[in-house]
Amino acid sequence: MKSLLFSAAVASCALAGCSMEPTYQRPAMPVPNTYPSGAGTTSASAAAPIDAAEMDWHAFFKDPVLQRLIEIALTNNRDLRVAAAKMAEARADYGETRASLFPEIDLQGYAGRQRLPAMTQEPSAGLLGPIENNRNSATTFNTYQVQAGMTSYELDFFGHERAIAHESGKLAQASEADYEAARIALIGEVANAYLSLNADRALLQLAQETETDQNGHANVMQKAYRDGGASEFDMRRSQTQVDAAQVDVQDMQIRIAKDMDALAVLIGQPVLPDYATPRPWQAPLLTDVPAGLPSSLLDRRPDIVAAEDRLRAANADIGRARAAFFPNIALTAVLGTLSGGLSNLFRASSAAWSTGVSGSVPLLDWGKNENELSASKARDSGAVAAYEGTIQEAFREVADDLAVRDHIVPELQAQQELVDQSQHVYTISQERFKDGMDDYLATQDAQRSLYTAQEKLVSLQLDQAVNQVNLYKALGGGWREVQAPNGRGTAAGAMSQRQSVSAVR
Repeated sequence: MKSLLFSAAVASCALAGCSMEPTYQRPAMPVPNTYPSGAGTTSASAAAPIDAAEMDWHAFFKDPVLQRLIEIALTNNRDLRVAAAKMAEARADYGETRASLFPEIDLQGYAGRQRLPAMTQEPSAGLLGPIENNRNSATTFNTYQVQAGMTSYELDFFGHERAIAHESGKLAQASEADYEAARIALIGEVANAYLSLNADRALLQLAQETETDQNGHANVMQKAYRDGGASEFDMRRSQTQVDAAQVDVQDMQIRIAKDMDALAVLIGQPVLPDYATPRPWQAPLLTDVPAGLPSSLLDRRPDIVAAEDRLRAANADIGRARAAFFPNIALTAVLGTLSGGLSNLFRASSAAWSTGVSGSVPLLDWGKNENELSASKARDSGAVAAYEGTIQEAFREVADDLAVRDHIVPELQAQQELVDQSQHVYTISQERFKDGMDDYLATQDAQRSLYTAQEKLVSLQLDQAVNQVNLYKALGGGWREVQAPNGRGTAAGAMSQRQSVSAVR
C-alpha cells in the first residue's frame, strides 16, 4: 500500500510539474481597424458586430450547376486530398507525441536452454535473470521468464515532454486550418473557372454573331463590286472584317477548350455536358458582398488561424528548449516471474521484480542547449513576423477587392451606356446606308465599335463576378446578415468552422 501511495505521489508530481513555456501573448494586428476610405467600409464605431455562425457556400453560390461542380470538386480534387492527408498525418503525429506523456507498459516472455562450460560465470538471462558461478563442470539448464513493466519513463517535472506535445498539438491545429484554407481556395477556383467558361461562351456567341453580320456585309460589297457600285478597296476591306471575326471565333473556342480542361482538373473528372451548359450571363449567380465589413473579420481567415497556431507552437518549443537545461529523471519498474522449469513459472515462489530511478543533468555540452534555446527563440521571432505578414497580406487582398468592387459598378454602368449608344449608332448607320446617305465603311466602323464595346462589357461583368468570389475567399469563406436590435441587417462574417483538436485547447 505504501508503495502504491508513493507511486501515486510521484505521478502527481510529474503531472503537476512546472512549465518552461513563456506566457503566450497574441501580437497586436499590424493593420488598421478599418479599410482605406473608398474601400466600401464603415468606421470602427459603425462596424457591424461579428457573428460566429457559418455562411454555407451554397448560400453564396446560387447557380445549381456551379453548386454541383463544387460538390464534385470537394470530393475528387487531388490537391484537397493531399491537404486532407497532411491534416490526418499531423493529427496522428500529435497522438503519437501525446502518448509519450504516459508510461509505456510492455509484456515480455522468454524461454531458452543454455549450456555453460566449467569454470565460467553465467551471464544474466534478461533483466530478472540469475547470476551464478559454475566452477566444477559444464552445466545445461532451462530458463523461463515472463515480465511486465515500463522502461525509462521520464518523470516530466520540468515540462519537456508536455512542451513537445503542446507544440505538436498546435501544429495539428495549423494543419486543420491549412486544410480549410485549401478547401475555400478550391471553392473559389471552381467558381472562377466556371465563370470564365460562361464568359468565354458569351464572347464566342458574340463573335459568331459578328461573323455572321460581317459575312452579310461582305456579300453585299462583293455584289456591289461586281455591279460597279463599289471599289475593290471597299470590297477587300469588308472581307478583312470577316477574317478578323473568324479569328475571334477560333480564339474563343481555344479559350473554352482550356476552360473545360482547367475545370476538369479542379473537379477531378471530365466535365459532363449537363454541368458545362452555360447559364444566362446576366443571371445573379452570386450573393452580393455587403458594405461595412470590419477588418476584424480577418481573424477568421484560415491562413491567419494557421499562422497563429504555428506561432503558438514556436512558443511551446521555447519551453522544450528551456527544459533541456534541467535534470532528466526516468523511472524503471518491472514485475514478473522467473523459473528454471516451465511448470514452476507461475508459482508464487517464482515472482521477481525490479525497480529503479535514473537521472542525468547536463554538465558540459559545449553550448548545445544554449544554442538550441537561441534557435528556438529565433524561430519564435520568425513565426511572429510570419503571422503579422499574413495579416498584412490578407488586409491588402480584402482592401484591393473592396476597392475594385466600389469602382467597377460605375465602370459597368458607363460601359453599358457605351454599348447602348453604339447600338443606336450602328442602327442609324444601317438606315443611312440604305438611304444612300453614307458609304458602307461607316456602317462597318459602327459595327466594329459595337462589337468592341460588347466584348468589354462581358469582360467587366466577369471581373465583377470574380471580384465577388475573391472577396468570399479573402474574408475567410463568407459572411451573413445579422439582425440588429433595431431590426436592420448588419454585415458580419465567418469562415467555415474548422475541426478542433480539443485536447490541446
